[in-house]
Amino acid sequence: MDTTAQHKVETERPLSGPAQPAAPRLTLSGISKSFPGVRALHNVSLSLYPGQVTALIGENGAGKSTLVKIMTGIYQPDAGEIGIDGEATTLHSAHAAFGHGITAIHQETVLFDDLSVAENIFLGHAPRTRFGTIDWRTMRKNAREVLETMRAGHIDADARLRDLGIANKHLVAVARAMSIDARIVIMDEPTAALSMKEIEELFLLIEFLKSEGKAVLFISHK
Repeated sequence: MDTTAQHKVETERPLSGPAQPAAPRLTLSGISKSFPGVRALHNVSLSLYPGQVTALIGENGAGKSTLVKIMTGIYQPDAGEIGIDGEATTLHSAHAAFGHGITAIHQETVLFDDLSVAENIFLGHAPRTRFGTIDWRTMRKNAREVLETMRAGHIDADARLRDLGIANKHLVAVARAMSIDARIVIMDEPTAALSMKEIEELFLLIEFLKSEGKAVLFISHK
């Protein structure tokens, strides 16, 4: 990703939202990243604002996936600075990014087919009883509430994920983001495997995230 590269990101622009507030939720300033023989990113800057959707558009191989991995703590930049709410931050791991409320929803959702919808939503942060065991009743109740809030109450919290279509799996991934109170939601090629009707439903979901004050990054190659 480089202003001089042949395969570069073509567009980074706000899609919707109110006037930009004084402080962005997340900033990338002068981010560069190289691998042996490949310069994936060069001097990339980006700002994401609460309650706003920003589009990042570029060809395959432009460095979009590398940028996502830097924002989610999987890769460390060779140069540049990351800021969260105006404070310089080092996202040294995926756990650190998670702690800052950053989550990514990929083209192929990173969920578990053999677990229930509720288990996927609360994986890693399930409610506990006073004895330290998983509170299954509360977890199912909370899962239903999150889904209802997203207008996705048609999804059964007890259903196995494998029984859901791609569009509903995306809804579960977003419900997981809501359950951890994610403040920055990265949607990486979310429309690639969806029908036109499912894409329309996805855009309604993005509007919901915007209305909840989330900073949304929408990534696409077209």
